This record gives sequence, C-alpha cells and structure tokens, in this order.
Amino acid sequence: MSTRTLDHAPSRPPAALPRYAMAACAVLAPALTIAGLLAHTDTAWLEGRELVEAIAADPGAFTADTWLGPIATLLWVPAILAVGRVARARAGGIGLIGLILAFALALPLAAEQNQLAYLAVRGGLDVDATTALLDAAGTGAAALFGWSFLVGLLGLVLLGAAILRGRSAPWWTGVTLIVAAVGMVPSWQSGSIIAIVATWTILLIGFAGCAATLATHPGARE
Repeated sequence: MSTRTLDHAPSRPPAALPRYAMAACAVLAPALTIAGLLAHTDTAWLEGRELVEAIAADPGAFTADTWLGPIATLLWVPAILAVGRVARARAGGIGLIGLILAFALALPLAAEQNQLAYLAVRGGLDVDATTALLDAAGTGAAALFGWSFLVGLLGLVLLGAAILRGRSAPWWTGVTLIVAAVGMVPSWQSGSIIAIVATWTILLIGFAGCAATLATHPGARE
C-alpha cells in the first residue's frame, strides 16, 4: 500500500483541529446556503423592486439574513480551501487554477442584495428609494461581483476535473462538483425553488465528499 501527501511532499500531516475545522466548513457553507433558500422559498430568486416589496411587506422574515450572509462568507473561504486541498493532491496544476477561480464564489455573498435591501428598509427608506439604491449598487465596478460568481463556478468545474483526473477523492465527488456548477445558472433561471435547492444539495454532496476525504486522510490517499 502506498500513500501520497496532499502537497506532493513528505511533510507532516496538518494538525487535527485545523483539518477538521476546514472539513466542517466545507459542509456548513453550502448547508447554510440551502437553509437560507428554504427560509425564503417564495422570494429566493426575486430581484430589484420585487425583492424590496417582499422585504418591506415583512422585514422580520429577513432579519436572519443579516447574520447568515457574513457567516456564510467566512465559512466559504475555508470550505473552498478544503476542496482545493483535496483536488490538488494528484492534479496540482488544474487544482490550483480551480482553487484560485473558486474563491470568487465568496465575493457575491459579501454584497448580497437581500442584506442591502433589508438594511435600507429598516433604516426608513421607502420602496422607490431602496430600489434605486439596489440599481445603483449593481452598476459600475459593483457589477463585477455578480460576474465573479460565474468565474467561481468555472473554478468548481476545474476542481471537479482535478479530482476525477487525480482520483484524490471518490469519483462521485468530482462529478457532483461539475454537475452542480454547470446546473447552477439554469436552475436559478428556471424560477423553481426545487431545482435551485436540488442543485445546491448536489454541491453539498460534493463538498461533503471532499470534507470526508480531508478528515479521514489527513496527509495521504491510499
């Protein structure tokens, strides 16, 4: 039986606590996203004025979003690092490029329209003013945050390909990452909460596979 380190070098395995923390984040990050979607099944895909009107009608229903967004952003960074560490184990080049691109997934979470609209409504702005604020926030350089999500999806495809090529995790881990990334935009455009949650659940399965690999094989794959 032979082993190979995740960094292609005979270094010591990472300490248990950081390793388990990264693995936990890889599960919690997509899980919290799914929880947020299920909490707003009627408004998950709303944008602009429709979103503002929904928040203005019941601001209390969106209070948790002000906490969920920042927490999710913090969790996505170590989550992507965990997936990237596994993907780079035996396909370093593709894995590294995928890791760099996948970090873009965390950027839109820092500028969520839901959070901005909620804070504006709670601050006393009416629907028209809040809608204008969202429109202004989505133009110019800020618009790059939205496009960065697509870059992040490309990163997931490359991470999945790296896992399949190097077999550093079970084959279904790489497949689920690719399938989820490819299906993310179509599911969102469908307007079906079932399709959206299903896509994120597939991504959760892929991340969980990487988390299990990292947790059970701290420095090597058999």
